Amino acid sequence: MADFASLATSYVLADAEDEQQRLAGQAAEAIKSAPRKSAAVLGWAQSINQWMPNGDNDADSDVIVRAKALGFLASTLEVLDKDVLRVEQVEHLIAFFGALFAIDHKAGVLDASTALRCLCTMTQFRPPMANAVLSHLNKLGEDFRLQVPATRRAVYDLIALLVRNDAALKSLSETNGASGQFLIDLLQLCRHERDPDNLLRWFAILRHVLDHYGPPALAPNVVEEVFKVASDYFPISMRSSATAAGTTVDDLKTALRSVFSASSLAAAPVFDFLLQKMDQGDALTVSVKVDILSTIHACIAAFPNPAQTVVPHTSRIWNSLKYEVRHGDVPETIDGTLQVIQAISTRLCRGRSSVSGKAPAEDAAFLKDFVDLVLADCTSDLSNSTFTTPAGRLLTSTMLGGFGAYNLMISSVIGTVKKDLQQAQAANHTRDLVGVLNLVLRTRHSLIVATDAEAPTTAASPTATETEFQTHDDALVGLLESVYLRLWNNTLKDTAAEPTSQEPVVLTEVIRGLAALIAQRGPRPASPSSSSTPSSSTTASRPLLCTHTQCERIFEALAPRILVPYSSASQSGAADEGLSQTEFLTIAHEAMTALQTATAVYPEGFTFLVERTVSSIAGSPSGPIASYSLIALSSSAESLSSLRDTLSRVAYIGCSTIPSAAEGLERSSKALFHFLTLTQALFTTLERLLDAKASFQATNAVLSGVYGAALNLRDAFSKRGVGPEKAKQPPIASSAEQTTQSTAESETLQQQFQAYVSEATSIVRRLYLRATAVGADQQLNLSTDFEHSVASSLTLDDQDEYLHQLAAFATFVVRDLSEEQQKEAKLHEAAFTLFQSDCKGQHSFYNEAQGARADVLSLGILKGLWPSTMASLADLNISPLNLLDDFDSLDKLPSRTRLVRNTIATVVTNKYSAAASVGASKVQYPGNHAAWQATVDAVKAKLDGGASLTPHRFARLVALAAGAFARLDKDSKALAKLLAFAPARHAEETSNGNDTKAAQQMARIVGGLLVSDRTLSTDDHAVVKSIYKQWVYGQTVKALLPLAFPPRKATVETEEAAVAARRASTVHTIAIMALVRGMPFSVYEDDVATSSGSESLVRVLVAAATTLVPQWGDVAVALRVLSSIVTANRADAVRSHLKTVVDASIRVFSSAGPASSTSSSASAPPPTPASRKEALLLVSQLPAHYEEGLLLPYEPRLARALAAACGDRVREIREVAQKARENWAKVAV
Repeated sequence: MADFASLATSYVLADAEDEQQRLAGQAAEAIKSAPRKSAAVLGWAQSINQWMPNGDNDADSDVIVRAKALGFLASTLEVLDKDVLRVEQVEHLIAFFGALFAIDHKAGVLDASTALRCLCTMTQFRPPMANAVLSHLNKLGEDFRLQVPATRRAVYDLIALLVRNDAALKSLSETNGASGQFLIDLLQLCRHERDPDNLLRWFAILRHVLDHYGPPALAPNVVEEVFKVASDYFPISMRSSATAAGTTVDDLKTALRSVFSASSLAAAPVFDFLLQKMDQGDALTVSVKVDILSTIHACIAAFPNPAQTVVPHTSRIWNSLKYEVRHGDVPETIDGTLQVIQAISTRLCRGRSSVSGKAPAEDAAFLKDFVDLVLADCTSDLSNSTFTTPAGRLLTSTMLGGFGAYNLMISSVIGTVKKDLQQAQAANHTRDLVGVLNLVLRTRHSLIVATDAEAPTTAASPTATETEFQTHDDALVGLLESVYLRLWNNTLKDTAAEPTSQEPVVLTEVIRGLAALIAQRGPRPASPSSSSTPSSSTTASRPLLCTHTQCERIFEALAPRILVPYSSASQSGAADEGLSQTEFLTIAHEAMTALQTATAVYPEGFTFLVERTVSSIAGSPSGPIASYSLIALSSSAESLSSLRDTLSRVAYIGCSTIPSAAEGLERSSKALFHFLTLTQALFTTLERLLDAKASFQATNAVLSGVYGAALNLRDAFSKRGVGPEKAKQPPIASSAEQTTQSTAESETLQQQFQAYVSEATSIVRRLYLRATAVGADQQLNLSTDFEHSVASSLTLDDQDEYLHQLAAFATFVVRDLSEEQQKEAKLHEAAFTLFQSDCKGQHSFYNEAQGARADVLSLGILKGLWPSTMASLADLNISPLNLLDDFDSLDKLPSRTRLVRNTIATVVTNKYSAAASVGASKVQYPGNHAAWQATVDAVKAKLDGGASLTPHRFARLVALAAGAFARLDKDSKALAKLLAFAPARHAEETSNGNDTKAAQQMARIVGGLLVSDRTLSTDDHAVVKSIYKQWVYGQTVKALLPLAFPPRKATVETEEAAVAARRASTVHTIAIMALVRGMPFSVYEDDVATSSGSESLVRVLVAAATTLVPQWGDVAVALRVLSSIVTANRADAVRSHLKTVVDASIRVFSSAGPASSTSSSASAPPPTPASRKEALLLVSQLPAHYEEGLLLPYEPRLARALAAACGDRVREIREVAQKARENWAKVAV
């Protein structure tokens, strides 16, 4: 037989947990393999006798060693197979370890609890043994609360294991009977528990025992005793540092709440206790009130047989809680009270209802009594404007309980509201009464949805209460004429007659009511046959409660509220004159939301809405061009803004929501149908405007409606998890049925998404074809739509805005096509032909016709291409080298054209270099890599051009490199330093003033190496590495920083050399600022300040802010970066330069003289608004980052300067100055 004493000794001496586990495993294996297991178990148990106390004098011997010895036994049991011990061995070991609770409170409790928990899981454990275990536990007595929380936790785990064993709990029930003596003993043992984790376990034990004890059931006095113990903890709270993590005060509240609601035998004392607490009124905090209300709600929802447990207390609950809504102003307590009222109604509605849906007379009487109680208190309040809304909320919360409550209340509520509407004198009272009706409608809809969710089959026959429920439908539909439309028409008349009227508040509520009414559903459709397949969505399959004519009337009423106010078709023009701009926008927003709801349930109305919208823009579609709206031709700024707003609302109404599968897959296609309806109508309108040579401002507004429809629908698909990047992701579901349904829905939505992409691409193609034409020489040109007899600069700007918006729309659509779809559609070719099939000849990135204004259309397509599609340019004999075709003529191009072409260069080099370096495209087009290397070599050659390198040409080279740098292209890395030093080299090679300005301009252009997200967006498939800005910083700013400081005079031989050095350092400084302004602070943080103070970025910025005046743009950049450094908690780097910074800032924002001061402006331009704003922002942040003693010397000067700045002629600057003045006022205190 194994030497268990030796194993126990080794275990006690071992410090490593792994070694202890190994020794325990050896002991367990020895017991398992012993031929005489009884002797082995006895020897194993006696192996720790040397450490056990023999009498009272030994009880205080080495507790730690004895605990480790007992741990040897517990660890052995943890790894011992469950079927090794026999019944009598389990029983003897329970007695052995149980005795430790009485004789060894210091060392034995934790390990005894662990050992007993293991024994209770043995195969031969018998349910009656549970009583013995608990009897041993109760011997701890007062010593239990002296144990550390971890030890008590082990005891709770042991108790939980026993009571969750159904057989053991049944045995305890039979042994202890209704008196539940073991539970009384446990209550006495654990009543002092305060540890949060242990309380969770203790509350869970109590709840489980109360739920599952019996037979026989616990006596009421025992349950009340449990409640008394639990109530000592109510309301429960917890110190924030009570537990490091895990248990929260909400966990404790929920657990304690479950004890209160576990047994209805204590219903009377529970409700008495809670209501007494609630009646303390203002003495309670909001948190405690919410806790009480949540506990009352849990009890009402959980107690069985509500006739005996809830009904006796409903009157008192109502009378105690109704004032929380009637006079309350705390949303949390109001909502909690309403939930309690709804819970009472729900329990009484369900009661003991039979399958037929007809409740017993007794239950119906209880419900009627409660409803009468609510009606008696609330209906009279409806006539009082102060209590109308609270009364409505209490009434509808009661109605939400079920069809039974709704049937008893609906007639009385509607009748009272209609009567009070006739007598209402104030607009706010009318608004609140209409709001009550709206709540009633929403309540009805919620009841239908809940009913359909519980019985989701069309074949189910209606219950008696549901049949009665339907008899009230006529009264609700009648509200359309008797209330909503009557108030609508009267309010419009009153508003037009009295511009100061408060009637618009009524309009808002009426609009919400019309939306709620049209969304109402009628009775379930009858099943066509007994074998019909149940519908998976009965709410969506129910017919609308309103008729087709009534739905049309609702749309006719709401549509004018979202249309532009100039609409000749609008019948509300007079009323609009009585509305302020804010009121008009508020009502328009409400109407938009209501029409979105109405369109979702009545899709036919959207066609009407589109027709009204189009007719308000361009008159009748069948009428002559001369019948167009005057506004569409004259295009005032106000009307154009209204037109854009109208089209954005219509696009949102029809295209922003895709119904879920729960509402029917067939309905989810309505959004696509709405998109087609709207875009086709707007495209036709756009063509008619172009044919009529209408202002491009109106045309731009209509195009924005097409773009807005695509934006809304694309966003709706994205919210449903559908898109090009999500098409391959498998659906996540929790069951086979859900998986099948989710897969079907996903496939349907994916098909609809592809249909959207196809249609949107077709729209782009048609718009491009309309905007372009092929001349007699088969070269691309803009169409005759862009020819005007008087082409002013303003007209050309409007036309260019149209072209740029069309290009942005093209990018938005093209990027959603997959690589294969883009190649199949030959979009890489369309970028040059602009979809004109007759365009012949050599393709070029640039189109020289009409000032190259069509180039932006090429950019729109190129920007949305995948890199692999961009690689296909080789098929057209085009390479990035062609981006330099216009290099010699760049100085002659319009600035807008140069910007577009530079963007094309950045986009192409980014994607082309990516496709040329990696992936399948490199294999398919091996010549692309050589073409890209040739492009890089060409850029290097251009940089060596000397004086011929102008700022505009340099900007093109920067744009070419920027696209490649964003993806950290290896072939172009050498360009970084060449580009960074090019401006200063240009300054060295030339000496006249104009070339110095050119060099400084080139230095500013260097900042273009950091491309904005708008130019290169990963959404457009651009390749942007996360660390490329750090790399650019290391290659450029790091190299330039030492050169930004001019050499000392001693190191310069001649004055001419000194001037050249200063000129070069200035150029380097400007280049550094241009680069740093586009970088996050984390990139340049290490160079903000150096240990020696030399060659620090702060020195460069401070010098720039003082020496670059009056180059206000550069000064503004320096101040902005300094402000970023201060706000990034690196104010210490600026501390030694504080006086210089304050002086420079004051000089900037104090130099803005009045507009009439021409004498000063003749010598030097005044600071720009941007520089003044940056200076004010910087000084505004100083008080928050420096101690007052350091700032006090500057306060008088700044106070005077800031006071003057508060009178700046720019409003935004005045606001910043006022904020800065408030911050510095604290310094003077």
